[in-house]
Amino acid sequence: GINAEYGGPDSLCSSFVVPSVNALNMTKSAVVAAKTLDPESMPYSNVISLIHKNLPNVGYPITLTHVAGLFWALVLGWTSLGVIGSSFVTNLLAVIYPAWQSYKCDRDHTSPSQWLAYWTVYSFFFVVESGQLLTEVLPFYYSIKLVILMWCMYPGSKNGAVVIYSALKPVLAVLDSVMSDSVGGRMRRISFTETPSRKLSREEKHAKQGKDDIGKHKEGKTSPKDKHK
Repeated sequence: GINAEYGGPDSLCSSFVVPSVNALNMTKSAVVAAKTLDPESMPYSNVISLIHKNLPNVGYPITLTHVAGLFWALVLGWTSLGVIGSSFVTNLLAVIYPAWQSYKCDRDHTSPSQWLAYWTVYSFFFVVESGQLLTEVLPFYYSIKLVILMWCMYPGSKNGAVVIYSALKPVLAVLDSVMSDSVGGRMRRISFTETPSRKLSREEKHAKQGKDDIGKHKEGKTSPKDKHK
């Protein structure tokens, strides 16, 4: 299955190059669409609005844009310096808002496709970080990670989660083929060759014993004529 699907040059082009080009085009569309977005619909806008409403009067008109810019500048500055808590702050911001949005999709029975794609991208970051190679070698790793994940939280239809997930689809297709073949074959072998044994409960034992006693009782009442037959 896998070699047939991804073996030839044409198949390779359609499986890997085409999704990458589509992802690039979606990225361009996302940048254009970002200019028309309402700032209040952006991730963590409710937190920034809360900060803005509780600011003291400093004699200068501070807008929501000022607060948002300062908030994210401080976050990116903290994570880029690699000081204590950089990983915690990045992962905290990468989990709270998406978890809340995932809950809202379940509560309101809306499509969770964006957040399924988001958690797939987030899991790839988790796997990469388990090797601790990029976190030590790549400068500003946590800032880069946060920017990418914030793009994945982008409320538009062509956000980072959709773009990156589209680029990862060929890899996931290979994984799906391997897992389906191995697990499916194993389940078929179990269903045909392995009959799981189960211990009888006390009630089932009594019922079985009762049937055996009834059968023996009927055999004892068999007439001699039937025995000769």
